[in-house]
Amino acid sequence: MKTRSIACPAMLFFLLSALSGFCQNADDNNSLIRNWQVYHDQGEYDKAIEQARLIYQLGENTQNTGLMAQALNWEGQSLLKQPKRQSANRRNARKAFEKSLELIATIDNKALQLDNLKHLREIAQAENDSQAYARYDKQINTLENLAVATESNKDLEEKVVMLDSEKKNLRKRVDALNAAQMKAELMLAMQKNYVDSLEMVRMHEAFELEKSELALKEKNTQVELQQSQINLQNNQIRLQSSQRNFFIAIAAVLTLLAIGAFIRYSEIKKYNIALNAKNEALVEERERSDMLLLNILPAMVADELKENGATQARRYEKATVMFTDFQDFSAIAKDLPPEQLVAELDYYFKAFDEIIDKYQIEKIKTIGDAYMCVGGLPDVEGSKPRDVVLAALEIQDLLAQLKKDREKRRQPWFEARIGIHTGPLVAGVVGSRKFAYDIWGDTVNVASRLETNGKAWQVNISETTYELVRDHFEVEERGNIPIKNRGEIGMYFVKPKSEFRELVY
Repeated sequence: MKTRSIACPAMLFFLLSALSGFCQNADDNNSLIRNWQVYHDQGEYDKAIEQARLIYQLGENTQNTGLMAQALNWEGQSLLKQPKRQSANRRNARKAFEKSLELIATIDNKALQLDNLKHLREIAQAENDSQAYARYDKQINTLENLAVATESNKDLEEKVVMLDSEKKNLRKRVDALNAAQMKAELMLAMQKNYVDSLEMVRMHEAFELEKSELALKEKNTQVELQQSQINLQNNQIRLQSSQRNFFIAIAAVLTLLAIGAFIRYSEIKKYNIALNAKNEALVEERERSDMLLLNILPAMVADELKENGATQARRYEKATVMFTDFQDFSAIAKDLPPEQLVAELDYYFKAFDEIIDKYQIEKIKTIGDAYMCVGGLPDVEGSKPRDVVLAALEIQDLLAQLKKDREKRRQPWFEARIGIHTGPLVAGVVGSRKFAYDIWGDTVNVASRLETNGKAWQVNISETTYELVRDHFEVEERGNIPIKNRGEIGMYFVKPKSEFRELVY
């Protein structure tokens, strides 16, 4: 017979009632069993384990083996749910399930036995123990097959009992009939046979009549079929004539359509060739305008201008402005033809452009022999103050190399002062016809004054910039120097540390 698991709430209540004679406080015991289910469902597994162990003690006190086995099963379930110390919890859970199986051996509770085996198989799978997994799986299959066989035997027994009952009822009915009743039953059967014979004769006559009518209908159908064949032949002749005329008309229409399609295709082809040429010209013109715009404006600002038709000025709190100016430029310029002077400036400034591009510094403009650029905009994640100082040192190194080369060839050369200052400024586009990206603010003026108060071959930085790059460079402190409209400002000449000189040069 199939057993029911003690885990069922109704059976728990029945078990608790049965144990009431052995326990002094039945309400407390019932609370223990209910509390395990509540704690386990709510995820309070430590409390659930404690309740299961109290239930086990209750089973020991009442000598109830079934309750002890069930309590061990509950304890193992809660241990497996514990998120911490999973390996140790699996070992303890395996011991609980195995002990539960030992206790079940003395009672008949196949449902609890099957549940213990399934949990043990789950533990073996988690621990990659293939032998234990196969052993428990075999035992589970045996129990499940036994349960199915038991259930099937129960159904067969019920059917045998039912058939035996029907057999007894039929035998009682036969025994109850007397001779007169049997004779009456026989007469009724004979009368039924006679009626069936008459019905058979009537059905045979109806069949013969139906057969004659069917033969007559078949003859009429043959006549109609012959007439239909004649009509079909006539229709086929008319259809062939119509099809010939139709095909002639279709051929004429298709010919006209083909001529029209060819003419249309030729026109479309010519139109597409002209359109493609215009599109290519538009693409080339757009690429030229985009390149021209990128030469004038930063990429971010150019994209904004193309999308919105205008740009908005932005404030930057920590931008680093660099000014360069050639010393004694006027004296050198008066001895050079204008064309050569412009060519010389173009050569030097192109070299400056390559250096600041390397450090992601934005060129703003050139004013005569002055060169202005700024780091930290328009992309605030771009160059840092250190990058601007490195670029300035590389420019001075470039000028020193050009001086040596040009002195050998007796050509003019330039030496520059460079000033750098870090602070807030505003950047944006001015003008509506010839765009110009420019920067404004006191930071720009201070950087210009630092360049003016510098010396040739030196990079002069403000105290503000020094505080931001002091860990990267060696400096020569110049003290506080007065500048126009700002009072005194701390200034420093920068010398790169050896490791940064290797990095840059």
